[in-house]
Amino acid sequence: MSHRKIGYFDVEGSCYVAKPGRWRGKYVISEDGEELKEKLCVTLHDNEADACEEGMRLGVAAARELMKEREGFDPGEGDT
Repeated sequence: MSHRKIGYFDVEGSCYVAKPGRWRGKYVISEDGEELKEKLCVTLHDNEADACEEGMRLGVAAARELMKEREGFDPGEGDT
């Protein structure tokens, strides 16, 4: 699992075994410990690393969009 701070939001990217030998990405966006959004990715991957990377990438994009809606600007991809 990987973690990034995007504006006010914490983004966690992870993955799980969707079926034998296939992985699916997932992300969770939270603020102050409260979960705001969770999403399972659609694509099945052959390996865990690619699935987790997709979860993190889509989670960061979703958190950046939430910041645009809330504050009117895109904070970029700040790491913590």
